[in-house]
Amino acid sequence: MKNIEEILEKLLAEQDFLKEMQGRIVENYDIMIQNQQQNADNHEVVIHNQTTIIRNQEIIVNNQINIVRNQKQIVQNQVQLDSILQTQSYVLNLVRRLAGENETLEETSQFIENLVEVKRENLKTKPFNDPSSL
Repeated sequence: MKNIEEILEKLLAEQDFLKEMQGRIVENYDIMIQNQQQNADNHEVVIHNQTTIIRNQEIIVNNQINIVRNQKQIVQNQVQLDSILQTQSYVLNLVRRLAGENETLEETSQFIENLVEVKRENLKTKPFNDPSSL
């Protein structure tokens, strides 16, 4: 009888041990499920961030395109301004000749270039973003 009681006691102890192990397994599964949920949430955040990065890259590309267009426009403006400056030199030289002054086109051009240089120096002391320069 004693032998059966010992066996029964051991079986009950093993059953308790197995029950405890099954409880730990269930807890581990719960932890794994929570981790998977956290991973899924993190993936959503990553996807959102990647979408934001892509949008920002599109904005950057558009800004770069606009910068290139603006640079092209600046070059065109510089060419036009140079043509206007040459025309002004020519017209001023003709006016001065009609007024009886004997001045070469180079001298007239130098006079206009000096005026432009004075204006550049003035702009250095009063920048464009200074409201008083307007």
